Amino acid sequence: MSLVPNVEFVKLTAINEVLNIHKDITAHVSVSGNSAVSNATADAMGHNTVTETLTQTNVAQGIGSSSVSESVSATSGSYWHW
Repeated sequence: MSLVPNVEFVKLTAINEVLNIHKDITAHVSVSGNSAVSNATADAMGHNTVTETLTQTNVAQGIGSSSVSESVSATSGSYWHW
């Protein structure tokens, strides 16, 4: 009696992926003091759609800064765009 199960499977996989990413970021910053920025985006398309974005920033002069961002999106049902 064997306690190890006998498992066999055949899997054929073909993946062809082409990826081209070009990203430029230029930042020029001149801050005297503390700064905080927050962004949120939520997209939900279709029937029974809901979106929600929440952002919060805090700055304490001479101490520090913080930013928080949250996005929520939901949909129920199908949505076809031609």
